[in-house]
Amino acid sequence: MNAAAVRQSSARLTLSGGPVDLHYRVAGSGPPLFLLHPSPFSSAFMVPLMRRLACRATLIAPDTPGFGESEPVADGGGARGLAPWVEAMIALRAALGLDRVAVYGSATGAQIAIEWAKADGGAVRGVVLDNAASFTDAGRGRIMDGYFPDLQPAADGSHLARAWQAAHDATLFFPWQRPAADSRVAPRLGAAEAMDLAARAYLAAGPGYEDAYRAAFLNERAERVRPIKAPLVVLRWQGSILKRWTDRFDELEWGGNVVMAHCGPTPEDRWSCLESHLDRVLPNQCTASEVLCLDSGSIRYADAGFGPIRYRVNGEGGATGVVLHGLGGAGDLADAPPDASGWARIDLPGHGGSAHPEGLCVDHCVRAVRRIVETLDAECVTVVGTGATARLARMAARGDPRVRFEEAAVPWFGGVLPDLAPEASGAHLWRAWYWLRGQYLERNESPPEPARLTRMLLALLDAQAAYRTLQGALDASGADGGYTS
Repeated sequence: MNAAAVRQSSARLTLSGGPVDLHYRVAGSGPPLFLLHPSPFSSAFMVPLMRRLACRATLIAPDTPGFGESEPVADGGGARGLAPWVEAMIALRAALGLDRVAVYGSATGAQIAIEWAKADGGAVRGVVLDNAASFTDAGRGRIMDGYFPDLQPAADGSHLARAWQAAHDATLFFPWQRPAADSRVAPRLGAAEAMDLAARAYLAAGPGYEDAYRAAFLNERAERVRPIKAPLVVLRWQGSILKRWTDRFDELEWGGNVVMAHCGPTPEDRWSCLESHLDRVLPNQCTASEVLCLDSGSIRYADAGFGPIRYRVNGEGGATGVVLHGLGGAGDLADAPPDASGWARIDLPGHGGSAHPEGLCVDHCVRAVRRIVETLDAECVTVVGTGATARLARMAARGDPRVRFEEAAVPWFGGVLPDLAPEASGAHLWRAWYWLRGQYLERNESPPEPARLTRMLLALLDAQAAYRTLQGALDASGADGGYTS
């Protein structure tokens, strides 16, 4: 594997609060370095840094529980603070067979790293803190008051507006809910694409996003850092929105294990500074990322030749069926038959967590389905599709005596998509929301409950390019999609 290539995997962990499926990314070769993302993002946030550091270390970037593709911890949001998230990181380290690791964390990730280093000190060789702060109790209270929008999905879509306002105003102010001169962190409004990423991360995490976020805020004090004995680097870059609070680290005396790494305001200043201090925190042992893909959780990946295809298998037994979602959807939204709990739910190419190959076409989808059929290694596999993807299921079954085709009775949406390019107003979210609702209303059906409709919206935004391409190809090619191989 190319050292800079980023692979994805999952691990089924047993924690004190119960079992948790954890999704993570790996890349590189060398000493193991965990990368912990800020809230409300996921390990996808770390991909550019992983590619940059792949020649220096083996990078492991988990979706911390409750974010991205990782399940939430059962005991989060209580009096235990960050302990449930720390336990998950320790369990992942142990499952990967790593005895010594370094940890980099940003914002919420930095606070998890602090507590991890103290709880698992024999294994954590070194720590890098980025966007770490030290608040007074009064200052923290002022920041947290109104900071966490209510993201309980609502039938009127009002949770979309709350997520967008937080993402939009955060490009100008910290805290975002206090638009005042002394809260300003940028001279002008940020890019709509950046707002879109943040808003969609909020919505993907859902109402439970604030459990880890709140616990991290309550942990933001320099005194929590002092007990760390391992080599510690605190990035002190001038571009951080937390700079005025990070500067409070200078109010305390630090031991010889601590380096305050000052750097300029640009992203390049920040990453160059990190690279220059890596050797201080990395362990001596090396490992290769290829051996760290456990695939023991419900999320799996199979190489289809043009890139990875993501699929999920629920249940303990071997899967004997593949369920295809509708175009513009994702595997987790596919409606399987009632007795098909163990079936594989695939993300078609360009959808969800699957690769979007250059020149995406029907053939890529058929090859992806057949690859998952091969992976299941069952004597007989049923492939179920709905709407346009029923045609893909039929094509995948053609010529293979092991594969049986079925068409799901559940209708899926269709038609021409509106323009869903990110706008600073957030209007693209509303267009997607009401376009999806309209599909059901036109059939005299009630729209899905708000949480499912939100998941459909996020999947559609991810897959909009693939939707347009594949729908156009299928519409233009006749009943069998023109697929003859």
